[in-house]
Amino acid sequence: MKIEMAVKIIKTGMEFTEEYDIDNSLDPVKYAQNLIDRFNDSLRPNERPRELINVTVKDINSPTKTLHMWEKQNLVTQMRGGLNYDNVKCIKCGITAKRIGLTAIKRDSKYKAKIYDTCEGAIAQLEKLEKRRKNG
Repeated sequence: MKIEMAVKIIKTGMEFTEEYDIDNSLDPVKYAQNLIDRFNDSLRPNERPRELINVTVKDINSPTKTLHMWEKQNLVTQMRGGLNYDNVKCIKCGITAKRIGLTAIKRDSKYKAKIYDTCEGAIAQLEKLEKRRKNG
């Protein structure tokens, strides 16, 4: 299903919306609150905590696409060439990326193909590559 979540940055009061395609078996409010909680639990310097305002189901029949749920891998934010970044890994499919600045995610070069945009695509591709590797 497709959901839209309204979010507010607590300190500034700025509000915005984000859309996600989630599995139809998931509770949309719990899913959205989990995203906010994970973001707030991994705040970096100058990031402001957020709060969930509202969740709206936009299309219950949309095809399921699971977007990556990134988890920070390093204890201290890295700095290289004037960029601050964190190494992150998707907790569902295991692909890796860098979170640059406050929110930008750049998947590692071996995962840059469009197939890796969602967990389903990444898992299918990784299984296909593993099968090829085993068969020689």
